[in-house]
Amino acid sequence: MSVDDRQTQVGAVTADAQSRPPFGGYANAHAPAPLWRRGAAAAFNGGIVAVGELVAVSVVSGQASTAQIDKGSPGALVVAAIMQAILVGGVLGYFGTGWYRGGTPGMRALGLTMVDRETGDLPRVEQLLLRLAGAFWSLALLPLSLIDTVFARDRRSWADRFSGTVVLHSRIEPRWWSWNGAEWVPTGASGATTTAVPAPTGRRRPPDPLGRSRWTWTDVVPIVVLQFPVALLGDLAVVKATRAAGLGRPDPGVGSLLLDVVAYGMIAALIWVFLGLRRKVSLRDLGMAAVRWRWIAAAIPALIVGYAAEIIAGELGIAVLPASPANQCHDIQSAYGTSLALALIGTAVVAPLVEEVLFRGVVFGWMRGRMPVPAAVVGSAAVFSLAHILYLQWTLLPPLFAVGCVLAVVYHYSRSLWPGIVIHASINTVATVALLLGTVHC
Repeated sequence: MSVDDRQTQVGAVTADAQSRPPFGGYANAHAPAPLWRRGAAAAFNGGIVAVGELVAVSVVSGQASTAQIDKGSPGALVVAAIMQAILVGGVLGYFGTGWYRGGTPGMRALGLTMVDRETGDLPRVEQLLLRLAGAFWSLALLPLSLIDTVFARDRRSWADRFSGTVVLHSRIEPRWWSWNGAEWVPTGASGATTTAVPAPTGRRRPPDPLGRSRWTWTDVVPIVVLQFPVALLGDLAVVKATRAAGLGRPDPGVGSLLLDVVAYGMIAALIWVFLGLRRKVSLRDLGMAAVRWRWIAAAIPALIVGYAAEIIAGELGIAVLPASPANQCHDIQSAYGTSLALALIGTAVVAPLVEEVLFRGVVFGWMRGRMPVPAAVVGSAAVFSLAHILYLQWTLLPPLFAVGCVLAVVYHYSRSLWPGIVIHASINTVATVALLLGTVHC
């Protein structure tokens, strides 16, 4: 090989190395921070959260005692909701905000910085959500996760593996990204260093793969408005056909499941007519796409957050809204009786599939490309909640709204309906079992 050829080869390798993301081979040059530092930071964070929540709860409890709020009164429900929101929201807010900035106070005190494993940038929101899920599983299976982290070659925790992040014992120079019309390109230097330089401020935001939906309000509004009469017509057709055929009255559980399947089938057909035939929209466009296993695992901690949000919103709803009978509870118990297996097919399989396609795939999918994501989350959750207004159970609307917000957020960042379907089905399963086994009385 000639000197010129060798220089050309070295120049090509150098150019290729410069074009790579700053932490794209971090395992060789930028090893994760020592375990003792990360453990000390975790203990520091745990102490801050525990003390902060204890103080906040004590203040709220003290104010409630001073006001002499009667137990079981609307005021007591509001106080309980506030205290529960502090306990749940305090943990999520502390770690979410800290990680979003590159490190919690505990991490910064130990000189640690968290960055995207591949780019060295500040983590994106979806990475923060996955990191929270990874932290949940690390705590739930602490001995196993700790042993795995200690003996792993890269020493990364489950939270880091879930989210694609790495915690470094360093400060990172800023890195900014700009859109040149075709792709995101780096416009500032970035590199790991142990000197006291500013923390990273850059955050790469790749283009949204879902983009703006092909369907418009002329599709969404008719689907949302017509779903009730179309489902009712389908059920009436089944009743008429059964009587005309002389089949007699079926078992209550079988008949209720048949009516539910037909009703939801009619809604699915309505979506297909407006979007499948009219707009040539596929199920993948509506969110029925493959999803990474991490997001399926994240569905369990997201389910816990959803339950907490449902309880908090439910207590606030009972406190401020007019009292109303538990019509949904009566409806499920009278429809299925003791047929738990049939009830679960209808409420935990059929309903979540169709409702997630309708309210997250269709409604949220249309909103998210035409307004800020938070507004789309709130708007789609409001439509989801109001869709249950026919029960005339006003206290049912706030918890459904809260769950709808959680489901929309999970869909937006996972890019798939399947994690939301798992969450929705789990919530319906627990509620149905509680109703039909008699642990909940209407």
